[in-house]
This record gives sequence, C-alpha cells and structure tokens, in this order.
Amino acid sequence: MSKIRDARTSVQPAIGLAGSATLRTPCGGRRAENIRKGDLIVTRDAGLQPVRMVWSRTVTAAQISADPSLAPVRLKPRAIGPMMPQRDLVLAGAHRVLVPGYRLAEMPDTTACLLAARDVAEASDAAYVDKAVTEITYYNIVFDAHQVFCANGLPVESFLPSKTVLGQLDRSVREDLIALFPELDGQDAEFPAADYPSPDPASYRPEFV
Repeated sequence: MSKIRDARTSVQPAIGLAGSATLRTPCGGRRAENIRKGDLIVTRDAGLQPVRMVWSRTVTAAQISADPSLAPVRLKPRAIGPMMPQRDLVLAGAHRVLVPGYRLAEMPDTTACLLAARDVAEASDAAYVDKAVTEITYYNIVFDAHQVFCANGLPVESFLPSKTVLGQLDRSVREDLIALFPELDGQDAEFPAADYPSPDPASYRPEFV
C-alpha cells in the first residue's frame, strides 16, 4: 500500500475514506483499512471489480489545525437518504458521494449525481465536519476505471486520478499509479470517469433527514 505521511506535503489532496468504512465484498463487509490489491469489491455499475491499488494519506492534528479543510466529514445514518449511510461514515471533505436526484433541485428524481461530502456537510444535523477528530488516515481505492461502490451502505466514488489530482500527489504514489496505468503518463491522458453528473452544490436540498 502506498502511503503519504510527510507533514510537509500540505498540498496533497485530502480525499478518501476513513479506515472504519465498510465496503461490500463477495465474502461480506470489509473495512477500508483492510482492503488489499486484488480484493474484489461490489460496484454499482460493473459488478465485482478487482482492486488495482490502495493508497493512503495520514493527516495529522497539526495539518488539520493549519488547514481545517483537511478535517473529515461525518455522515450520520440516513444523512443522504434511507439507509444512506446505514451507520456513521467518516470521509474526506473532497471525497464525492452519490446523491439521489430527489435531493437536488431541478434534477430528475432518477438521476443520481456526485457531490463532495463537504457540500452536504452542515446542511443538516446529520452531516457535519467532525472537528473532534485530531488525526485520520484516508484510504483510496483504485480500480481499472472510476467506479461507485458502497461504504457503510452509501454509494461513494473510487479514486479518480484526474490531471489536477495527479499533479498534487506524492511522487511515489504518482509513480505507482503510472506503473499500473502507463496511459496516465501523457499530457492528454484521461482516466475513465463514471458517468454521473456533478451539479452545483447549491442545488443540494437538505430537507430530507
């Protein structure tokens, strides 16, 4: 597992799931911190998919104090909808979750969209920045393509190595990704993204709790 632990790398993206997040596998739930390369994960659109890589970043209390945006978001049960999540889910503020269309203004009820966790935080008592956390390790799951899978019952995205994110990653993690996906080592390289809209965060409607 590739790790980012250098406290000086404050520009590194804070994305990913807390280690306690439980993912669906053919053998039942497994915590994100225990997922390894080759493990099969149940995805929303592509069935069982093998994990190609897991990388993590530990954010310290000092980093969170210097940059509060690094603090995790906590989603309480039913924060997004029925059984979504089934129990508390802790994840990075920039990590995106799949929100049903009925929670978004001017969006068809059947059209699910990806929104960053920070965009739903503080919208209700069930979603907020968890300021009580002083240190956290975020785990990122990499597949052959950008996927959506369930963490504690809530659909969330897998790691998407966009050009911007690749440029911010620790060198060792970036090199590991390029070794797996040589096509990323190019000026015009694009990683296959999941086919979900990303609406204006202002369209989120928090009235359902």
